[in-house]
Amino acid sequence: MKEIDEIHLLHHCHTDVGYTHDQPVLWDLQRRFLNEALDLAARDRDKDGPAAFRWTVETTWPLVRWLEHAPPDRVALFRELESTGRIEVTAMLANVTPLYDRTQVVESLRPVRVLREEYGCTIRYAMNCDVNGQNWPVVEALLDAGVEGFSMAINGYYGGSPFDRPTVFEWEGPSGRTLPTLDGYHYSTGHLLGIGRDAEELAETHWPRVASRLDEIDYQFHALPVQSFHPFGDNAPPFDAFTSFVSEWNDREDVRAGDLPSIRFATPSDWWAVVHEYRDTIPTYRGDWTDYWNFGAGSTAREVAINRESRRRLQVADAIEAGLGALGAASVERPPTRRAAHGERDRAWEAVNFFDEHTWGADTSVSQPRGDDARSQYNHKANLAYEGRSRSQLLQRDALAELATVAAERAEEPEGER
Repeated sequence: MKEIDEIHLLHHCHTDVGYTHDQPVLWDLQRRFLNEALDLAARDRDKDGPAAFRWTVETTWPLVRWLEHAPPDRVALFRELESTGRIEVTAMLANVTPLYDRTQVVESLRPVRVLREEYGCTIRYAMNCDVNGQNWPVVEALLDAGVEGFSMAINGYYGGSPFDRPTVFEWEGPSGRTLPTLDGYHYSTGHLLGIGRDAEELAETHWPRVASRLDEIDYQFHALPVQSFHPFGDNAPPFDAFTSFVSEWNDREDVRAGDLPSIRFATPSDWWAVVHEYRDTIPTYRGDWTDYWNFGAGSTAREVAINRESRRRLQVADAIEAGLGALGAASVERPPTRRAAHGERDRAWEAVNFFDEHTWGADTSVSQPRGDDARSQYNHKANLAYEGRSRSQLLQRDALAELATVAAERAEEPEGER
């Protein structure tokens, strides 16, 4: 094992769309968390040491929603902190499941372009947490979106990793292109090791075990990525106590002597810069990263089937609309009586995508399956499938009707004018 001289602490909120709170409540909490992260990063903007607060925006959708309503001064502050590397945005819409097919993955990455072009975000990396695998085409979609590295933080509860964690490898996609990929620790690992909680437990108990394991698997990097959230758990705000802990840890005599690694707040870019130093030495693996953990989907089998049909209808509608555009009958050129309202397509895909997001059920679904929390979250979740069904039917019907209308009009034209 290469000597570990630094722990990279990647701090973020784990986004569960539900689980800890009803879904509408969760979205408002995510707004508050982003504001708090901005304030902490702004407080430390003039500090350049390892304890200066940094925040990773784990998923794009909470940020997109925040930007829609944030006042201009807060947006300007976000842009400043993002451009200086104190806040980093990663590419995934949410923590998604392999229910997404390639079209759906591509659709879910649309906010990346908006965030880059309208807000100047430098989005180079993607991360997905909890879920135990991703469909193989995700490699191609991320590369096409300009993503340079992808990390997974698998939940080992009834799950498992294909490799000894942490492992970095080149994931070769169907096209033969490769994407540097981290099969990393669970996203709660920092807190579980004692970071921000108990320095002696980290120094005397956990770090020796981690170092021994890294030696066993011949870990090859001089820095170790460790993700962590607030001690509350999923859907929680930034944890400011990390800053004082990092300062105090790095001042320890055994850390300054090099007997223990130092800790620094880091963003994905900081960690991947380390990987790029060693990129020629990491192995390449080709194939699907099969998931067997997402058993929540089986608890709503009917809605899963409905959502798949909705996705198919949306793909049909898009294909027909593309053809109509080529014929000069694009949706924006049609009278309002012959097209859906503005934004209807986006709302349809939003419903389909968030039904296939990884959160099924409340944290009390097993202990209190008939309780209000479990029932409420089930209804919010299931409603996404039915909303997607309704909106996809509308869009497919509109596209087919317009195609029939255009065909009829062309048939009536004199042969020489067709």
